[in-house]
Amino acid sequence: MYRYKVTVIGMLVNDWQDLRNAIFGGSPAVFEQYGATPSAEFHFATPQTPADLGPLVKVELLPND
Repeated sequence: MYRYKVTVIGMLVNDWQDLRNAIFGGSPAVFEQYGATPSAEFHFATPQTPADLGPLVKVELLPND
């Protein structure tokens, strides 16, 4: 499992799924977790190459537990 944390700085996200599609090219996530926080977590079965959306969107590969 490949886990990615997406943090958005200085803006609200109305639709995390749209943002996920922009970052990961529409690849379906196995698991998604988001809410009213400025970050979300997406899990994928295969490694992803996230798009660079600039300094306001940070994508981190998290270690497996």
